[in-house]
Amino acid sequence: MVLLRKYGLFLLLALVLAVGGALAQDEEPLTAEDLGIDLSPPEYGAFDEAEVVDIDITAYPILPEVTDHARIIYQRGIEAGNNPRRFSKLGDCMTATYEHFLGPFGTGEYDLGEYEELQAVIDHFSVPARDEGFEFDSFANPGLATANGFNTASVLDSIWANPNWCQAGESPLACEYRATKPVYSLIMFGTNDVMFIPAADFDFYLRTVVLETINRDIVPILYTIPTRPEFPERTLLYNQIIINIAEDYDLPLVNLWLAIQDLPNEGVDPIEPIHLSFAEEGNSGYLTEEYLQYGYPVRNLLTLQTLKILNDALYEAEGETARAAS
Repeated sequence: MVLLRKYGLFLLLALVLAVGGALAQDEEPLTAEDLGIDLSPPEYGAFDEAEVVDIDITAYPILPEVTDHARIIYQRGIEAGNNPRRFSKLGDCMTATYEHFLGPFGTGEYDLGEYEELQAVIDHFSVPARDEGFEFDSFANPGLATANGFNTASVLDSIWANPNWCQAGESPLACEYRATKPVYSLIMFGTNDVMFIPAADFDFYLRTVVLETINRDIVPILYTIPTRPEFPERTLLYNQIIINIAEDYDLPLVNLWLAIQDLPNEGVDPIEPIHLSFAEEGNSGYLTEEYLQYGYPVRNLLTLQTLKILNDALYEAEGETARAAS
């Protein structure tokens, strides 16, 4: 009888341990591997145009969803000490022009119009974008990985790094992430690439940029690019590549190209088509009906909306952990 009790107690203990182990196993966080995402370095020359040419760019929503992989990266970033109230910018002149892209929201020169709910997003990121007494927040910060003429290869090349902030041999991308430690990175390349970088190289370099971002536990947010009037077919192909990369890595995608199709001149400056359009008086931070007929204000609106979508799902979900990190 005693033996039976002991044996029964042993079975009960074993059952509790087994259930506890199963629960612990169930609570293990998802990984990219669980999602079937291959994070191995891209292979140069592996690009096959046939894999992307059937992508219908009009089928993708303008604003992104919060992907499972974005959740994983964000959580890792918080644990790694990335600041949940900072984001980085990577790109060419359309991103480097902080007086038109996001900068007004860091200097108070904006009007949200009917989008007053976006004030919370502006308030959230209105902290210095770097340490050491840096004066600009993420909106007004020009960034260390943006410049006129940049393409996907430039941001990976240390020759273009800012010597005032960057270490010897450090690429603009690596320098920006080290100095800022953001949770998000706004990435838009392609406008210069369509002129100078073959499609296979663009795919390779953009994948490299995205992977380095992921490996630093930063959520990449990709944008489709406006049409280059001189290269409409190549613009389409490069946008298909961007979409394909976003899908391969399960990342948020802002379909800027689709959002500006109905704007005058498709949202592109008719004199300098390498830039988005803006009103003669500027005011790209004005999100009112009058100014949302131009490319830069639309990109600003979509970016604020995207940050709100992600923050509502990720910052709030992380709760006290994220708030402690900020």
